[in-house]
Amino acid sequence: MSVTAFAADAPAPYKEGINYIPVMPAQPISVNPGQVEVLEFFWYGNPQCFALEPYLTAWQKNQPANVVLTRVPAALNPQWDVAARAYYTAVQLGVADKANALIYAAIHAQHLSLTTSSDYQRLFISQLGVSTQQFTSTWNSLQVDARLAQAKVLAQRYGVTNVPTLTVDGKWLTGVGYHLSTAQIMPEVSWLVQQDQGAMAAAAQ
Repeated sequence: MSVTAFAADAPAPYKEGINYIPVMPAQPISVNPGQVEVLEFFWYGNPQCFALEPYLTAWQKNQPANVVLTRVPAALNPQWDVAARAYYTAVQLGVADKANALIYAAIHAQHLSLTTSSDYQRLFISQLGVSTQQFTSTWNSLQVDARLAQAKVLAQRYGVTNVPTLTVDGKWLTGVGYHLSTAQIMPEVSWLVQQDQGAMAAAAQ
């Protein structure tokens, strides 16, 4: 999925207030100057996040180096904390990409119930080659605690109430609930990225 170019005089394919909204106030980003940050707020148990996953994965592979995608597990209620902790445990163990595909498939294709740390421990040990000691120490680590706390702060700052929600460079918010089909979400994110890159190029002149 490549970024689509739009003629300067063509009508905008997406409408502010309908397909995306400005983040008020704009939020600080965690990338280097000249880079564009895209955040995906998700929850493993959400079928729409599962449906978006192949589009998001394909999109990420085709982005220029200055577009940085960061996944943020949305712990919007206590029941979602376990899945968020599972994601950051996978990140700390260096198996996040494999874990994403595995967890989504387990929940939505195999219809397994992953609601406790023990559920995830069995999955990590049997499918990801993680030892019991590695899983337990990482799951309960200060690093995972800190990442989870930061994810909750980010969701609050962006006013995230549903998933999947995506943000572009701390300025724009879109995703489910913005009159977009699943297949339209990532092309729209690309368009927002283009607008941001255009603004950065104009400011540099």
